[in-house]
Amino acid sequence: MRILIILLISLSLLTACGPTKESNQQVQVDPEENVRSLMQSGDFSAAALEYINLGEKDKKKTAIYRLKATAAYIEAEDYSEAQKTLSTTTVLKSDSLQYIRMKILGARLQLEFSQPVQALALLDEVTEAEIPQNLKVSYHDIRAKAYLAHGDYLKAVSERIQLSNYLDTPVQKESNNRALWAILESMPESDIDDLRINAPEELRSWFELASLYRTYRYQPVRLSSAIDGWVQRNPGHPAYSSIAPELIAESKQFVNRPQKIGLLLPLSGKYEKSSTAIRDGFIAAWYMDNQDNSEIEIYDANAMNIVDVYQQAVTEGVDYVVGPLEKEAINQLVNLSDLPVQILALNRQDLNTEQTSNKLIQFGLSPEDEAMQVAETAMSDGHRLALVMSPDNPWGERVAEAFMTRWVELGGAVLERSIFESNSKDYGLTVKSLLNIDSSETRARNLRNKLNIKINSVERRREDADFIFTAAVPNDARQLFPQIRFYRAADLPVYATSHIFSGIIDETRDNDLNGVIFLDMPWILETSHQLSMIQDALNRNWSQEKSQYRRLYALGIDAYHLIPQIGRLSVEKNTFLSGETGDLSITPENIVKRKLRRAQFVEGKPVLLN
Repeated sequence: MRILIILLISLSLLTACGPTKESNQQVQVDPEENVRSLMQSGDFSAAALEYINLGEKDKKKTAIYRLKATAAYIEAEDYSEAQKTLSTTTVLKSDSLQYIRMKILGARLQLEFSQPVQALALLDEVTEAEIPQNLKVSYHDIRAKAYLAHGDYLKAVSERIQLSNYLDTPVQKESNNRALWAILESMPESDIDDLRINAPEELRSWFELASLYRTYRYQPVRLSSAIDGWVQRNPGHPAYSSIAPELIAESKQFVNRPQKIGLLLPLSGKYEKSSTAIRDGFIAAWYMDNQDNSEIEIYDANAMNIVDVYQQAVTEGVDYVVGPLEKEAINQLVNLSDLPVQILALNRQDLNTEQTSNKLIQFGLSPEDEAMQVAETAMSDGHRLALVMSPDNPWGERVAEAFMTRWVELGGAVLERSIFESNSKDYGLTVKSLLNIDSSETRARNLRNKLNIKINSVERRREDADFIFTAAVPNDARQLFPQIRFYRAADLPVYATSHIFSGIIDETRDNDLNGVIFLDMPWILETSHQLSMIQDALNRNWSQEKSQYRRLYALGIDAYHLIPQIGRLSVEKNTFLSGETGDLSITPENIVKRKLRRAQFVEGKPVLLN
């Protein structure tokens, strides 16, 4: 399409200065014969220079030749020379045809300079009625790309529809249809449904197809049935012959379902309740899956017997393993020289542990990952100077270190870190130290002693910090934040991981957390997930909404849904699976990453933020 547009501009310019005949019917020497040969051979920069030379020789056609030179430089992808040439070309508005060409070329360059608003502004200087037929393709194509770059998907798609009216060949029309579909694929899922309802009539069928594909992309049978119904409602649609069949074929390639899954969990001992929640979530997802279900075999596996259980599962015909849960068990499997069956482990090794097997995918609710996402969130909010609070235990140390490491990588600075004793009866000393209240008190005391007089002093907290990050569980957090407010730091933003929220609404106890910003999974925060059929089933059968293991139910659900998608996510690095625990993607190190949602406590309840 890009080459087509450049050729259309160049050819349209040729019409202004074609060869003429003398009165004796002998054809004059074509001044552009050499430059056309350069264009056909692909030497566009040389062609541009030749056009400029022709413009210097023929003053009456200088503007025409310089516009052609600009088009040739664009084709050579030498955009700086193209801009230089265009900016030094004078075209009178009275010369309407050349003026329109100049605006179109200028808009094309603005797109290359990532200035879509400026590109649209240039094209708005002429009306569509003024655009000659041979330039309408360029005009609408540039507008479509500019609207897309500016994030106005509806107008971008509308321009593609208008452009289709001026295309002649099947190849051109197919290219435009695919460009239109690429716009729909790039749109956020929430926008698809909104625009499908509000879009003009000629666009609704496209949005409907996009919505069907998003909904059933990983369910080939249901997608095929849905597209059949769409075809009946939209006979002769431009997407029918090529795009729709490809969507079904891609869906089948994405899904690779094992015949027998081994679920390896420590269903006895200290991890029994955690494992039970994961198991129930996994089975619920399996039960509600409309595809051909795999067989599931459940094994009681822990760090002591994991190697034997894994080998037993393989011997019994399992062709996919989910689990184990304990880090120690995962370490043992990683160290095996041969893993004949793919493993989706339900935990993460330590951040500094190197993975050695491509047959093992690590998927867990990593607190370190959450801390790093909090750092990224705080940085995007414009903060630079952090205060850090964490408990005096290994978990708190890991979370705080992960946050501080990522924070410094992003260019932030940690002014001070305070460590508190978990389940302490007095958190005042920790907060006073963090806010430098103790230093203020010391200065006042020293001044009283030096002057030997009574001084009424007001403790002042430090003013150099932008925000506080805390690694804290609910019981500690409910004691910490009243202290922060007491010491006049209520205006200092506080960020935390999901661990600050129990997952169970408790307005009375969590009222002390008001204002705290934290990250958590869609299963906990988003209404659509809370009202989903699977969460409703778990609530009715296991009172999931009142369980302290709510997030582990979601982990089990996502583990099941991940299995057929791992191959796709491992290859397509810019894609994700919208899961219960977050938007899931897979790194080159075979780590499942979760993109969480952002929330804030308001009146004792978490409220989802934009």
